[in-house]
Amino acid sequence: MDRGEVLGKLVDSKKAAVLKILFNSKEELCLNEVAAKSNVSLTSTFRILQELVSSGLVRKREWKNSKVYFPEPNEKVTFLKELFHEEFDGLGEFVNLAGVMPGIQSIVTYGTQKKEKASVMLIGEGIDSGKVTEVCQQLKEKGFELTFLTLTKNQYDQMTRMGLYSGERKVLK
Repeated sequence: MDRGEVLGKLVDSKKAAVLKILFNSKEELCLNEVAAKSNVSLTSTFRILQELVSSGLVRKREWKNSKVYFPEPNEKVTFLKELFHEEFDGLGEFVNLAGVMPGIQSIVTYGTQKKEKASVMLIGEGIDSGKVTEVCQQLKEKGFELTFLTLTKNQYDQMTRMGLYSGERKVLK
């Protein structure tokens, strides 16, 4: 059990879910986004956000009819962010979501892979690029940028023989 799970057991589970979403987001979020991403009802999320604002952990920014929430930049929040920090395995998530799509025979990384960015080659026949793009967009919302290239097995083999993919590669599927 990691630190976040331990804290989640000690704190109300709804509040822990809202904190986890806020502290792992790279952008400001509105009430609806926090509720949807945390799977906490809108009314509970509203109540929790009000508590967090009044306790100085979350800042609410308002203009006209819009309100967004984001963590306060203070020592308490820094401490809590460490406890609620979630490592996101973007490549693993991509393999889980795209690996079951029809036509994809192999998924191969190429180039330099970073914590929040990677490039993959999808090898197979009849791969639906639109669906792959949707998966990439879901990952981008979580802070992971993925670029992809679709190739048939024959194209991949020929390009490999030509030395076009001579860098580090790793077969994920």
